[in-house]
This record gives sequence, C-alpha cells and structure tokens, in this order.
Amino acid sequence: MSVRDTVMKSLTAVGAAHEAAFYAQIFQSQSPEQFALIVLDPRCLKNPLLEALISDLRILSDLELTPVLLVGALDEDRARVRFSASRLGKELEGVGIKTFKLNCASYGLVPDIRKQTAKGRMVILEMEPETARLPLSLRKPKKGTGRVDLKSLVTSIAPFKVIFLQPSGGIRRDGKRLAVVNLDDVDGELQTDNLSPGQERFLNISSDLARDLDVKSHYIMASPLNLLQELFTTKGSGTLMRRAASINYVQSLNMLDEDALQLSIEQAFERPLETDFMTRSMSHAFVEADYRGGAILTELSGLPYLSKFWVTHTARGDGIARDIWSAICAKVPIFFWRSRMDNPFNEWYMKSCDGMQISGEWRIFWRGLSAPEIPGAIIAAANAPHDFDYDHTG
Repeated sequence: MSVRDTVMKSLTAVGAAHEAAFYAQIFQSQSPEQFALIVLDPRCLKNPLLEALISDLRILSDLELTPVLLVGALDEDRARVRFSASRLGKELEGVGIKTFKLNCASYGLVPDIRKQTAKGRMVILEMEPETARLPLSLRKPKKGTGRVDLKSLVTSIAPFKVIFLQPSGGIRRDGKRLAVVNLDDVDGELQTDNLSPGQERFLNISSDLARDLDVKSHYIMASPLNLLQELFTTKGSGTLMRRAASINYVQSLNMLDEDALQLSIEQAFERPLETDFMTRSMSHAFVEADYRGGAILTELSGLPYLSKFWVTHTARGDGIARDIWSAICAKVPIFFWRSRMDNPFNEWYMKSCDGMQISGEWRIFWRGLSAPEIPGAIIAAANAPHDFDYDHTG
C-alpha cells in the first residue's frame, strides 16, 4: 500500500472515507500554493498545540499537499516572529518535511512561493510586525521592495481556504461552537464583547478580505487539534466566516439556466433526473447565483411541497444550505417535505421542522401546518412522484 493510500485510510478517523478522498482530489487538482494559507496565532507554536500541528502537517505532506504557513500576522515583536518561524521550520524538517522560509518583504515573494510549493516544499512566511499592525486598507508595498500584506497575499495566491489557527478553535456562543458566522450581520449574530482580542482581529480581517476581494476563498477559524477535520470533512470543526450567498428567487424554471440547474441537481444527488422533471409545474425556486445549491417547491394537497433541496459537493460546508433555507422560510412560511430514513441531513431537518412523522420508507417533515392539514400532507408526501429515474431517492 502506498503512503498516500495509508494516509487516506487514516483520514477516515476524522470523517467519511469518501469525503476525505473527495477533498483530497480537489486539493490536488489545484496549483500547490492554492491548497491553504494557514495564519498562525503565536500561541499555536507552543506545545501541545505545536505537536498537534506538526503531526497534521506531516499527514498533509504525505498527501503531497503544501499549505503556505504565515507567522507574524498576529504578533508585534520582530524577534519573536523570527524565532517562531525558525522553530517551526526546525520542527517540520525534523519529521522529514521540506520547508523554505521567506520574508514578506522579499522581492518577488509570490513567484517564489509558487516555485517552492511546486517543488513540494512548505513555505514559511515571516510577516513584519509593522505590516501586520496596519489597517488592511493602508498597507501598501514600500517602493523598491516586494512587501505584501495579508490582503494582497490572498489576492495573489487565491487559496482555497484561509485558516486562522488559534487555541480556541472557533467562535462560541453560550458555550457552543458557531459553525458559521455571517460577516454581513456580525452584530446581529455575535456579542463582540465576548470575543477575545485575537478572535475579534480574525473576524475583522476576514470581513475585510471577504468584502473587498473577488477571490472566493473560505475564511475559517480553527485549532491545530482538529485541522484535518476542518480540511477533509463537510461538517468542519471550527468557525466558517463568510458573507451570505446570493440566492435568486423565481416562480418558473424557464427563468433559470435549465442546463446549469439540472447539472447542479444531478451532481449533488449523483443520480440522473427523470426526463420530465424540468417540465413539471413548480411554485417556487430558490437557486444560488452560481448554481451551487437550491430548492424547488411544487404543490401537493393544496400546500407548498419542498420537492428538492440540495447543495453541490464542492459547496458543502460553505453555509449555503443555511442561506437557501432562510430564503425559503422567509418567502414560504408553510411547507412540508420528505426524506429517506437514512438521509444524513435528517438531524438538521429535525432541528428545522415543527413536526415529523414516519410513513413507510420516509420521514415526513413540516413547518407552519395546522393540525387539520398534517394528515393530508403526510399522505401526499408519502405518495409523491419520484424525481430521479430509478427508485433510490425522493
């Protein structure tokens, strides 16, 4: 068995094997430097967090994945930044990982990053304190140098994920981790008085990056203790900081790109739709602007019926499902739907419904239905036509 196969097998400990393989394939299809930019809180460079980080980076190295490691973005002591970068390099070299250290003031920084990651080396970047300390909008390269700040670094590299590693592993409210924070409504979702200075800084940086950049990176706060789970599962382990997705609402499928819509649904469910699906009548459709997910409602028993609710594989874990669901509930306060007994999304449905009833092979859920409406909705959902051309899903 190859090293990669051995490592992939070990990743099943943090999530389903197919999830780990899926994300590994995505990561390996990109340019090496685009895998991830990991911004390190200096507290993560002390044991036991450092040991956990080195262990995880060793696994990534065995998968031939090369994250770019940034030291100094949250530190204001030049000597400490250099010491931390040097220690990190020695620890990585000690477990057989090839590294290359660069200063963010180096001329030709980004081309050097690409060159070194292409050689399979993990690049360790030192960010100068005076650059890291400035507001993002004021940071500009000095004349005659190649200095870049975090914002220009993300723009140039376009990493799939920007991960802020810190001991807390994410933002919490009432003792529970927040899986997603909407950067468009931070004040509405968080009491910022409860954030540590480091968390508040991470949040401000993410908000600035997400607002001003066209790069579609994922901004995540996580811990070295669960970095692999964050990278290789859709559920993640930290806090995803993101802007709300743009959801288009229509009342006719011909107002959408029907080819893109069909491809999106079939990729999400990994099954071909019935040939007449796109011509069936529908009452409401909510589709993410880039066709990364959506929902289609028809009418059964005189009530709105959620026929399809999906998110494509590449968008899972991005919080798009929540945005689509919020759009549905705002526009259609009364509806019902069904789900197979083994659907992994049932736990989420249970938290989102007003009631549920099992009928044969289905779980029937509803929101906003009155008591007299529920029996008819259950019968209608249990006997609703199948949407795919063979009987494996509803």
